[in-house]
Amino acid sequence: MNLYDIKDPKFLKDLTIKELEALALDIRQFLIKSIEKTGGHLSSNLGTVELIIALHYVFNSPEDAMLFDVGHQAYTHKILTGRIKDFDTLRQTNGLSGYINYKESEHDLWESGHAGTALSALYGLLYAKMVKKEAGEGIAVVGDASIINGMSFEALNLLGNDSKKRGIIILNDNQMSISKSVGSLSKALTRFRSNKVVIKSKRIWQRILPEVIIRILSRIKRSVRSLLQRKNIFEDLGYMYIGPIDGHDLKGLIYNLKRIKKVKNNVVLHIITDKGKGHKDAENDIIGNYHGVSKKDKNHQAGISWSECIALGIDKLQDYKKTFVIMPAMTIGTKMSDFEKKYPDRYVDIGIAEEHGATMAGMMARQGVDIFLPLYATFSQRAFDQILNDIARSDHHVVFGIDRAGIVGEDGSTHQGLYDVSMFNLMPNMVIAMPYDAQEAFDLFYYAFMRQKHPMAIRYPRGLVSYDKTSEVIFNEIDATWKTFRKGDDSVVLISYGPSLDLLEEAREALKIDATIINARFIKPLDEEMLNTIFSKPCKVLVYEEASNIGGLYPQILKYMAKHNHHQKIVEMSITDKVVEHGHYEDMLKAVHMDVKSIKETIKDLIK
Repeated sequence: MNLYDIKDPKFLKDLTIKELEALALDIRQFLIKSIEKTGGHLSSNLGTVELIIALHYVFNSPEDAMLFDVGHQAYTHKILTGRIKDFDTLRQTNGLSGYINYKESEHDLWESGHAGTALSALYGLLYAKMVKKEAGEGIAVVGDASIINGMSFEALNLLGNDSKKRGIIILNDNQMSISKSVGSLSKALTRFRSNKVVIKSKRIWQRILPEVIIRILSRIKRSVRSLLQRKNIFEDLGYMYIGPIDGHDLKGLIYNLKRIKKVKNNVVLHIITDKGKGHKDAENDIIGNYHGVSKKDKNHQAGISWSECIALGIDKLQDYKKTFVIMPAMTIGTKMSDFEKKYPDRYVDIGIAEEHGATMAGMMARQGVDIFLPLYATFSQRAFDQILNDIARSDHHVVFGIDRAGIVGEDGSTHQGLYDVSMFNLMPNMVIAMPYDAQEAFDLFYYAFMRQKHPMAIRYPRGLVSYDKTSEVIFNEIDATWKTFRKGDDSVVLISYGPSLDLLEEAREALKIDATIINARFIKPLDEEMLNTIFSKPCKVLVYEEASNIGGLYPQILKYMAKHNHHQKIVEMSITDKVVEHGHYEDMLKAVHMDVKSIKETIKDLIK
């Protein structure tokens, strides 16, 4: 059949198993070709093709709600709900989202780009259906090691003890999250999945024996197991557990999902899938390089990623001070693989557990260990309470690497790094900084570990920074001060931090004005000496922040001005109280009026 003719999933119910298997092959081939062109999450989607086909075959979306944890594994769901025509715009400006998106389809019922949320959402859905007296199932598809997240356990605990609710949990066990899964639960799942002979034999018997015989044998097996075998963690928590089964066997998936529909208890269906199935390199990838792929770029830019730059700096820092790295499942993304291999005794991957990581870091710092805790800006928010109470309040020396700060582009609204400055700024004892270039990044990390003892957050954006990684990393001694980025006549002062300084410089040159540009590399504490110099004479000031400035730099400068009775004209540009969607970085800057053209217009209004 032609995939482009698909409007909704109803057609699946008229297909035979062989036709469904052919459809799975067509979808998998389409995804490989399409994602190579646009970029996107490859391995996770290749692993869920049969599962999503089976779900839509057995259940009736959207009445039966399918919640994906997280939504990056749901590309097949998008195809079956009529969105294949938009795949050439995947993750592009005004195009198809790379995650579940409420605006795209009535079939998209839970929108979250953060792991570990679907089971709590499932519990909420079941309560909502009860209150509204609505029929329909609630199904949560949990994959990429999201089951180890603390929120998942909180929801598992409550739902498993609630006999009045019936939720269906599909545990998509592919042995991987973004990086290799870690922890005792991961090991327990490994024991479940380890006997591949058993799983393959199940598949053979399901193809040979009549369904009624399989049902009788399953009942006998469960009876024998209940007498001879210890329960697993899901059964201990109150769930009926089925599995593990082959997650690529459509007949077996459909058979078991139909069984589940007749069960009144909360149930966990444990399926074993191959992440990256159908793509040889992705199937053999054990460290997560094919979790997400970038589109082919004909105009490759020079430089290295900011993440790699930071990893080089932390590696070199070991010549001066031994640091311990706590990594929440982002070894590949933060480019820390070499550090992990080089210093295995000073590196631990804790999985998708930012809250745990922050508290663990607080205790290690309390014991005198120098800690580096890298977090994506969007994920740092998940550990707000732990960072505030267990680190900042008690002034423990933990250095945070806040990766993907600012607009993140194609990952969209759930991943924007726009709120970390506001979050960290309200915390006592916290130091916040952002480097303009690679050298300043090295200097800030040296300062963070060698020159001060407070908790410190060093933020850096997604994208590239100019640096030759074959050159030697050198650290310079710096103080917690601002720098004059471009000297002018001081009648117009433009203040920002990070690579945004280049945008101010571009606007300055285009307008041909002799403005002073200040690099406010330390967002907290303020450089009051520099502010005193700026406001000691008549001037007009623009503060530019690629972030929400509620709690950011601009209101802190206003507070300083009020305290010292300064009355100069000052304006701001920021991304405050706005939701930034997915799209190319430059397009998103334009959409939120933060591009060079908008800067020029703001400066013109300022100097009227």
